[in-house]
Amino acid sequence: MKMVRLLCGDFLPREGRSLKRMMEEADVSGIVVVASEETWWEDRMGNRFRFHPNLAAIRVKELVGGGGDALVTAANLKQGDRVLDCTLGLGADSIVAAHVVGEKGEVIGLESQPLIAALVEDGMKHYASGSSRLRRAMGSVRVVCADYRVTLPRLEDQSFDVVMFDPMFRNTVKRSSGIQMLKELADPNPLDPDSVREAVRVARKRVVLKERLMSGEFERLGFRVVKEASNHAFGIIEP
Repeated sequence: MKMVRLLCGDFLPREGRSLKRMMEEADVSGIVVVASEETWWEDRMGNRFRFHPNLAAIRVKELVGGGGDALVTAANLKQGDRVLDCTLGLGADSIVAAHVVGEKGEVIGLESQPLIAALVEDGMKHYASGSSRLRRAMGSVRVVCADYRVTLPRLEDQSFDVVMFDPMFRNTVKRSSGIQMLKELADPNPLDPDSVREAVRVARKRVVLKERLMSGEFERLGFRVVKEASNHAFGIIEP
């Protein structure tokens, strides 16, 4: 199965066993469950990580209705743009970007953690949504399991219109179980200045950083804050 190949794991038939028992017998802390309708990761405490479009669905609906979006404004996204999302995570920003750039554009999402990359890619391809626009956007995002610190130096100058970063916030929203589980699995390292310089070289229009307004990251990395949202802000560098 593709999911098993992506994770380089072993496939174990359930055979009526509980997931906790399977983990105990295999001596692992977590397990990927491939079911008929969805795929998720679960640990011994019963915590689950699964893909869900969440706010991306609301944001796309808002855009379809003629509304705005903070990321779209900050990045100055346009139809036909080529976008590199260096920190895919749950994929919400990539989905919104894919909706905006349309069929003539392209969105590539980099995710350094194989488990997150595999689950999010599978989820975006198979999530059952009643919105054809949302399905098209999710299906058009190209997920690449790679570390931006390695990938960016290999890319040509101005090979993308927009390069985006959304590092894991040091202080996440406690009420969001999905974000908390993502934080447990994601790369905790902060964005580094060298990667920002490479992103500036690669981007034709803008490099965008999503962070807490008072985190100090915008100042540390040389971004100019251009848009504030409910619990975060966007900073840009224009090459």
